[in-house]
Amino acid sequence: MIHRLSLRVLPQLNLLVTDLPVRKRKRIVMLAPGLVAFGIYRLLKDVLPLSEPLVLLGLSGCVSALTAIWAYRQGRGISLQESFRQDGLKRWVWLVGWVGAFYGMQLSLLVLAILQVFVGYDFLLHPEGPAMMAMIIPCTSVTRDAFEIGLVQRLSQEGTVVPTFPNGEALREWIPQQSATVIKWGGLGLVASIISSWVLYDFGSTTWQPILQSVLVPLVVGSLSLLAFFAGEAVFEQKDEQRKSHTWTSCLWFWLWPSVTFALTYFLVLVGTASYVFRVGEISQLGFVAIAASTGLVMSVYSVYLGWRRSYEARVVTIPENIQRCPFVMGMLQQAKSPESIPPLVSHGDLVK
Repeated sequence: MIHRLSLRVLPQLNLLVTDLPVRKRKRIVMLAPGLVAFGIYRLLKDVLPLSEPLVLLGLSGCVSALTAIWAYRQGRGISLQESFRQDGLKRWVWLVGWVGAFYGMQLSLLVLAILQVFVGYDFLLHPEGPAMMAMIIPCTSVTRDAFEIGLVQRLSQEGTVVPTFPNGEALREWIPQQSATVIKWGGLGLVASIISSWVLYDFGSTTWQPILQSVLVPLVVGSLSLLAFFAGEAVFEQKDEQRKSHTWTSCLWFWLWPSVTFALTYFLVLVGTASYVFRVGEISQLGFVAIAASTGLVMSVYSVYLGWRRSYEARVVTIPENIQRCPFVMGMLQQAKSPESIPPLVSHGDLVK
C-alpha cells in the first residue's frame, strides 16, 4: 500500500490529487465501478462458488484489475493504446497486477477481517453479505487510486515536476542507500511489535484476543511509526540547519492517520490472510506475534522513508505548481538540478520521476 501512503503523505502528490476540480471528477468516476461490481456479484453468485474464500479473492482481484485499467484511463486522459506506448509495459504491469489485482485482494481480506473481528460476522458462516462488500469496497478504492495515479502520470507528462511517482521505485533505491537507518528502525519496529503482542496475549481470554490485538498492537506500531517519520525527516537535513518544529495538532493527526490507521489496516489484512487464505480457525500466540512483527517492520520502514522523502521534496519542489508546467521553467529546473548539485542520496532520475 505504499502507493496509497505516498499519494497522501508526500506534499506534491497530495496537492495534485486533492485539487478541488480533481476531487469533483473523482467522485463521479468512483460511482460506476461499485455498481458494476455489485452487478457482477449478483450475476455470478449462482454460477461460481463465491462462498469459497479463494474463489472470491480471485474474482475480486480480476474485477479490481479491470477497474484499475478503466480508472487509470480516465485519469490519464488518453487512449489505452497511446498510454501503453508512452508509459511502457513495466508501468502497466505494476498498475494492473499490483494496484489492481493484488491491492484489490488485500482490501477484500481487510473487509472480511473487519467484519469478523469487530462485528462478529464471519464470512465462512454467512458468506453472502461479506462477499458482496468484499467485491464493492475494494473495487471503489482501486478506482480512486488508479484514477489519481493516472492523473499524476498525465500531469508529469505535461511538465509538472513530480519528484516521486508512487510506484515504490524511489523506496527500492533508498533502502540500500540508507541500510543502517532501515535496519535500525526496522529492528525497532520488529522488537516493539513482538513484545507488545506477546505481553498482550496474557491479558484477556482467547476469544477476545483478535479484538485486543487488532486495537492495541496498531497503537504501539503507529506511535513508533510517528517517531520513524520524524527520524526520516532528520536524515535529509543538514547539520547546520535547524530542524522544523511540528505542532501537537499535526503530530496527533499524523499519528491517527496514516500511522495508526495503516498499522491497523496491515494487521487486519494479515488476520484475514490467516483466517481465509490459510483457514486458521483460531490464531495462536505465535500467529499474532508474526502478524504484529510483519506490521511493525513494514510500517517502520515505510514511515522513515516517507519522512526522508517528504523532507527531500520540500527542497526540490520550491516553485508553485502552476509555474512548474511552463516548459521554459522546466528547462531551467533541469539545468539547475545538475548531477553535481544533487545530494548524494538522490539520483538525477528522481527529479523527473
